[in-house]
Amino acid sequence: MKPIDMSSIKEKLSGLKKIDMKKIDLKNFKFNKKIFFIIIIALIVLVVVARTTGNIQKVLFKKKSDIASKSKPITFEEDATAVKAYKIKRMDFKDTLPALGNIKGFKEVELKFQVPGVVESINFEEGEKIQEGDIIASLNQRDALLKLKYAEVELSKNKKLFELGAISSIKMEQSKLEYESAKSDLDKTNIYAVSNGLMGPKTRDIGSYFNPSETGDKVGLFINADKVYAEFNIIEKDVPKIALGQRVEVFVDAYPGKSFAGAIDRISPVIEGRSRTQTIKVELDNKEGILKPGMFVRALISTYEKKDALVIPASSLKKKENEYLAYVIHKEEPKRIAEAVLTKDKSKAKDKGLFGIFGGKKKEGAKPEASAAAGPKEKAAEYGTIEVRKIVPGYMSEDLVEVDKGVQEDELVVVEVQEEFKDKAKVEIAEVQEGIL
Repeated sequence: MKPIDMSSIKEKLSGLKKIDMKKIDLKNFKFNKKIFFIIIIALIVLVVVARTTGNIQKVLFKKKSDIASKSKPITFEEDATAVKAYKIKRMDFKDTLPALGNIKGFKEVELKFQVPGVVESINFEEGEKIQEGDIIASLNQRDALLKLKYAEVELSKNKKLFELGAISSIKMEQSKLEYESAKSDLDKTNIYAVSNGLMGPKTRDIGSYFNPSETGDKVGLFINADKVYAEFNIIEKDVPKIALGQRVEVFVDAYPGKSFAGAIDRISPVIEGRSRTQTIKVELDNKEGILKPGMFVRALISTYEKKDALVIPASSLKKKENEYLAYVIHKEEPKRIAEAVLTKDKSKAKDKGLFGIFGGKKKEGAKPEASAAAGPKEKAAEYGTIEVRKIVPGYMSEDLVEVDKGVQEDELVVVEVQEEFKDKAKVEIAEVQEGIL
């Protein structure tokens, strides 16, 4: 390698200093575009390197306190479990029990003769009205009339003998009793209506033999329909909810849109049969006669009513051993998260476009077309911490629970609880329900 001749370099530099700019012929000066673009690109690279170096220095020389303060809210947001909340309000609480049943007559009397015999007449057809004292049906009365006639003759004869002193008073009383017995036997061949009502279904025809000693043998059914009963069978688990006097609203398929009000009038004292049900009867007024025995009915039994009660959804309770727990939410506002997001958005806006690279600003007159296309801003997320509380429930239905002690009005509780929360657990409030349908 040849050594550098420093003297020759100095001569050339001194020669450059002596150039007279006035003597330069600008017309003949050729502009080299390639060199110009290389210079521009070099300048851009220098600016980018300077900005990047500055950002690296900011990251490397950040204070530890700043990193901790910004990382904490982000951890809160990431750890929060999304939950639905209910805002507690006082309301008029009413619980009803649905039931299915049938209409029965207020009085349903089986029509039976007291003595055996052949049915001679049935004086009413099914559904016909019957007045009190009417003879509904009769047996063949030939033998009964003969006995009565014989007893009447004996009584008349003994009266004359008693007046003559031919028989004692005991014999006279005996004759009277025999006559009354024969008269009673004749009455037993008839069935009389004890009140106004309707003739129900007939089970015997004229000419058939009736024997009162046979179980279940009857001529038909007498029904008092001025009032009727709606009869329901209540399953065993709902029996504790039932009480005398509870209001009942009854619906009949034959009259859609119409309801009949009544009250529980009778409750069977036993749980019946394999169905394990208890029978109740609801008295209904039927002056119009539109409710027919045998009709299928539905009902809503009002089992509980209380005004201005503190009520929460049943899904907000968690049962643990013999205790009921509710998860109360205390709202928190993570301001630092909002500030961090805002700062990040601003830095992104500065970096957009060629102006951002050189640290320039966007012109004031520019139209915000991109921001308008983005649509409306979403509502900021709400966060809170959990407080586990013991609840003293009052009346409980399948969907709602009256709270006697444990929560207050306007507090937030988690609903649709699917997991067990710990005290001071972080949650994100996805939805707040303020009314119970």
